Amino acid sequence: MVEIGKRYHSQRDHDGDRQNQKRRVGEKNDKGNDELIVYRILCPVEVIGSVIGKNGKMINSIRQETRAKVKVVDPFPGAKDRVITIYCYIKEKEDIEIDDEFDDRKPLCAAQDALLKVHVAILNSIEALRDSDKNKQRKEKDECQILVPSSQSANIIGKAGATIKKLRSKTRANVKVIAKDATDPTHSCAMEFDNFVSVSILTYCMGSYHLSD
Repeated sequence: MVEIGKRYHSQRDHDGDRQNQKRRVGEKNDKGNDELIVYRILCPVEVIGSVIGKNGKMINSIRQETRAKVKVVDPFPGAKDRVITIYCYIKEKEDIEIDDEFDDRKPLCAAQDALLKVHVAILNSIEALRDSDKNKQRKEKDECQILVPSSQSANIIGKAGATIKKLRSKTRANVKVIAKDATDPTHSCAMEFDNFVSVSILTYCMGSYHLSD
């Protein structure tokens, strides 16, 4: 259940949130032999209210449309982003090669479907904040950040960076894997074994229209 109201969180509260995140990341057998698929996307604190929606309307709509579990994690001190955890269980996982044509593919599972919808909600909310400058043409960076365990980040990078280079070439996006900095308060939303995966593209903005650079 999404908690919208603000309240003070003790360190114990945040330790509990970390345990819940860790449990979902590592859990596999809560539903028999089904495999747990988890995504954790970051949402800027400035737009989290819009992404949740009034009385949770936006998040609940995504849950109903996709049948995935979507939870907004309580804020961590110093973090500039909120973590939105999205997960589902699947019977069988489908392996996808980067060289495959996947532009028009349907989402591989309910969690991936929800991830894409949450990302769109975040982008729309950020764009709404730009409306005050809608008559000014400028460059903006549309960015998506997700938390990925370092053990899985190696698969994104690939041997000698081969996989991440393919991703950049195929999508024309800037894909980066950034290690958590324990001394940076803005990284407090990540667990000790997490890396940040950032996917961004530079766009020209004029009003509500975005043209790829």
